Amino acid sequence: MIAFATRFQVVRLLWRKGRLAWRLIRDARTPMLPKLILGAAILYVLSPLDFIPDLVPFLGQMDDLAVLALALDLFFKNVPDWLRLEHEARLTG
Repeated sequence: MIAFATRFQVVRLLWRKGRLAWRLIRDARTPMLPKLILGAAILYVLSPLDFIPDLVPFLGQMDDLAVLALALDLFFKNVPDWLRLEHEARLTG
């Protein structure tokens, strides 16, 4: 039961972070560097060229998730705090 709750929390966190990233990408005040970081990560995930091919069970998908997680972290670190906090406040109501 705990594992289910943890998975649900992870999915909820990813959904919230994804919505926040989407709002920030669409905001013209967001600097270009964070947008490029996230765009490059998405291109890597969609590209057929990988460090670990997607045909390898589990590991093939995990490298894509790791790249996306790292890119999201770098994206949020390079967005100005005031802008991120403004969008977080709008998302929470």
